[in-house]
Amino acid sequence: MFYMFTRKISGSKPLEISGYSARTMRTSIQKISDVEYDLEIKATAEDLAGDLTKAIRQQRGQTTLKGFRPGHVPLSVVKRIYGKSLAYGIAEQHVQNAYEVEIMGDDTYKVLGQPTITDLTYEYEGDLRAVVRFGVRPEFELADLSKETVYKLDHRVDDAEVEKEIDQLRMSRAELIPDDSPTGENSVVIADMQRLDLESGSPVGDEKQEDVPFTLSNENLMPQIKKALTGKTVGDVARVTLPGRDEDPEDRLYEMTVKDVKRRELPDLDKELVSELTDKKLTDVDTFRDEVRTQIEAGWERRSREWFESDLIGRLVELHDISLPESVVDMYLATYVKELKENQSGKLPDSFNESEYRDYRRVEAENQARWMFIRDKIMDVHDFKITEEDRDDYFEKTARPELPIEALKKYYKAVPNMMEQLDQRLLSERIFGWIESQMTIEEKDLAAYREASKKDNPARDLDLD
Repeated sequence: MFYMFTRKISGSKPLEISGYSARTMRTSIQKISDVEYDLEIKATAEDLAGDLTKAIRQQRGQTTLKGFRPGHVPLSVVKRIYGKSLAYGIAEQHVQNAYEVEIMGDDTYKVLGQPTITDLTYEYEGDLRAVVRFGVRPEFELADLSKETVYKLDHRVDDAEVEKEIDQLRMSRAELIPDDSPTGENSVVIADMQRLDLESGSPVGDEKQEDVPFTLSNENLMPQIKKALTGKTVGDVARVTLPGRDEDPEDRLYEMTVKDVKRRELPDLDKELVSELTDKKLTDVDTFRDEVRTQIEAGWERRSREWFESDLIGRLVELHDISLPESVVDMYLATYVKELKENQSGKLPDSFNESEYRDYRRVEAENQARWMFIRDKIMDVHDFKITEEDRDDYFEKTARPELPIEALKKYYKAVPNMMEQLDQRLLSERIFGWIESQMTIEEKDLAAYREASKKDNPARDLDLD
């Protein structure tokens, strides 16, 4: 069993092995699909023998064994101790070199991703056969986009939306005042929650939570709880049935006892509050309203652009049936796993099933790979490149009195990868600009966009409020 052979071949510099040559290493290439090929590599035991002998002699010079002077251990003893592991290493190096010379050293193949050993036969001091599968860039033509229509959100911020946002900001400075009147929209309720048996209504074990706060104006508060607590005063008791969850699908019945009620009293919107909310940058109320409106509009513009570009990508992926090399899909899946691990402080739970996780995100990886190929194709066909003039235009638009153009350039050049990120951003803008120019873009207001989005993709979840 060839236990030392790595299943992935690195892209490192070819190893120098005297035994590798067109004479001693026989190779053949077979096309498996439009995007995948197999490189078959064969070598006889005689082909590998010279390098094994050389490796054993080199090992002898490093071997220390009791009863022998350093470097003078008999070759037969060195071979008995190290021969098998050295032979496996040599066989691996031969396969590595064959791949580097036959594939990476030939411009015929536009290789993508990491090649994979799909078949391997080798026994110590025997013949070697290996099959290396590698992926190549798919060939395809860009689809005609002239008959395609994509929707774009055009949301106009009205006064009510501005006032709602201002009220949220005022809420952060609100005072909590004891309130004896029935609870309403601005109430904060403190309640005990006791779980009850659904059939008998009896308390369930120790499943009781005390002094649980509920803000009735919170849009994320479960509507069942909000309805049960509205109109109540201290001492009132209400029962509420909550729907089950994934880990506990059975409905849950609770008895809620109101212990305390406070009312949020919003402060007046005056110059003192404006100054506090803006860290003393503003004091005028009307100017503050205009600033809030500007920020809301900027937020909607950003979301609109993100959704629009996502729709453009989705449409192009649908229009291009591109064959994908497995090595590229695997590259994206490996990235997802790596990102997940980094988000978990570098360690995944023992129960984590990587295979299931990869299956779960496979379609996403395939679509991301297709978009990468489409994007590259657009750049190639239209020769999109970022020039120094393009960068200067960006710096001119971005510069501010406190950060002039030359200082901005210096900053971008000083920070690692900053200029490369800028080039990618400018390239993306150019690519999306070209895509937009080829399609019909239909702008829709919030209600119409919501309806169109759900019609095109019922599973799509957009935060449109």
